[in-house]
Amino acid sequence: MCIVCQKRELQNSLIRVQKRENKAVLYSGEGRSFYLCKACLSGKHISNIISGRMKIDKRSVEVLLKELSSNVED
Repeated sequence: MCIVCQKRELQNSLIRVQKRENKAVLYSGEGRSFYLCKACLSGKHISNIISGRMKIDKRSVEVLLKELSSNVED
């Protein structure tokens, strides 16, 4: 389920992200994580939502979202 819009999708269609040292990074295979759907990557206030819910540095979320949105194929 996407942490932002709460939409349920197949796990392989979601992007898995984790909090590491107060920053948002792609999932490394260990630890707790959360999912984002591709539709939410381009939202205007997504970084606010994620940083607030997960207590992650907002700037790191913005950088990761920008990187992911440029790499995601629709």
